[in-house]
Amino acid sequence: MVAALKGLSGALNGATLTLDLSGISELRGQRTELRDQIGDYLLPRLQRLDAPLLAVIGGSTGSGKSTITNSIARAEVSPSGVLRPTTRAPVLICHPDDESWFLAADVLPDLARVTGDRGDATGATLRIRPIESLRPGLAMIDAPDIDSIEEANRDLATQLLAAADLWLFVTTAVRYADAVPWDFLRRARERGTELAVIINRVPPGATAEIVPHLQGMLVEGELGDVRIFSIEQTQLDDDGQLAEPSIAELRTMLDGLASDAEQRAAIVRSTLQGALASVPERARTVLAASQRQDEATDALRLAMEETYRVAQSNIERDIAEGALLRSEVLDRWQELIGTAELMRAVQSRISRIRDRIGGFIRGRTAATTEVQGEITSTLEQILLDHADGAALRVVESWRELPGGVQVLDDDRALEKASEALRTSLGSEIRKWQDDVLDLVRERGAGKRTTARVLAFGVNGIGVALMIVLFAQTGGVTGGEVAVASGTAALSQTLLNALFGEQAVRDLAAEARRQLLVRVGAAFELDANRFRSRLWAAVADPGATDELGAAIEAFDKAQLA
Repeated sequence: MVAALKGLSGALNGATLTLDLSGISELRGQRTELRDQIGDYLLPRLQRLDAPLLAVIGGSTGSGKSTITNSIARAEVSPSGVLRPTTRAPVLICHPDDESWFLAADVLPDLARVTGDRGDATGATLRIRPIESLRPGLAMIDAPDIDSIEEANRDLATQLLAAADLWLFVTTAVRYADAVPWDFLRRARERGTELAVIINRVPPGATAEIVPHLQGMLVEGELGDVRIFSIEQTQLDDDGQLAEPSIAELRTMLDGLASDAEQRAAIVRSTLQGALASVPERARTVLAASQRQDEATDALRLAMEETYRVAQSNIERDIAEGALLRSEVLDRWQELIGTAELMRAVQSRISRIRDRIGGFIRGRTAATTEVQGEITSTLEQILLDHADGAALRVVESWRELPGGVQVLDDDRALEKASEALRTSLGSEIRKWQDDVLDLVRERGAGKRTTARVLAFGVNGIGVALMIVLFAQTGGVTGGEVAVASGTAALSQTLLNALFGEQAVRDLAAEARRQLLVRVGAAFELDANRFRSRLWAAVADPGATDELGAAIEAFDKAQLA
């Protein structure tokens, strides 16, 4: 059981529920409360069933918890007064013989320890005060207010109550019907915690009326077995404490517990068994919340992945439909090879076409570079347009999906392509053009083909291959259709003459593949901005599975 609880605690810690989904605040609180109860109470109690019984005095603001604690201790161990909140750091009182148990930090291990009567302890600190007048076997904690104006105090009060073997719940004759205390009482009963209710500041003579009414409310709330201690409104003594007769019944009960090991053991067993029995359902509530987080994360991720997949598909379509063969590219290519003259030569022998093309291309490296530059510029703009559109569509879809606004964090830079992509696209396209030239060199490695390639120039043939690659004219309109078709036909004829038809098809397919690989890699890097934000905002992707496995292990431990 101890091993299973440790595993469950670790899994709960990993299930951070970071996305702000509907109702998540309450679920985070339940997760934290269960994790804390495992570490603060269940593990230390299972390992030391004979440890002193721990009673926590909890209740609403101004209910008199600190005054009752001081009166039981017969010393000012916890500050009291009209300023709220008075109890900022919890105070634990115990017999000196039991002090070492609580100093060892097995119970409430996350709270730092302060000893003696130092008054400067605040927040997540447990101040321990050994009191000679108390009996060994029983310790008490004066907890912060459950309805404190300070959230940290409310959270600490909840944590302390979950670490108790026994709740001494303090309310007043004026506020015993308030909603907040009853929420805590019902929660305690659901988790099997032993309870007693102290109704403080009862007007003299009103006990016979108020206590039965409170008892009826307890019965109605299925808490009919909870014992009630009433303390009438009275003048405090010079030390700010209640007179002994006012707390005599409560002291008798506490002294009886301290002196009766069997009675203490019965309370410990009851609370422990109730707390253990409540663990699976509470853990499964957290598991369901974690699964919702995973579903929301997957929805965000899939929306982003699909958007970039569609963008790359559209780029592939644009390449296939000839969107890159705009006038600037065609003009430069015509200037390089003299399309009008060579189109007339298409009807002649292939050798004449080779001669004519060779005559135009040889020694015109600068002109070839201009064509490559126009291809780079046109392709770069098309890719940037698609990247900008993809980024904006991801942002728009995330704003509509649960958790998406939180992940975006109003970062407007995400609405367009990243600066990294903008600065790298030109370089990637030029690298791809180098890849195409390498393909031409590799394909022309034979002696006969090498001579032809050298005659025409690798750069010129490489550009011709690029023209063929972009030669489908579905995206070209108007007068450009005829020009593009003629130019592509001429380039195709040249390449067929050099390498053969099948080899040209293979070259074009490989050039297209390499271009799409580079584009895909660039777009993946751009999409990583969204992935990084998403993974930074969510828990470990395996946290849900780990929690499910931990719950299953705990269930098996309970059956063992």
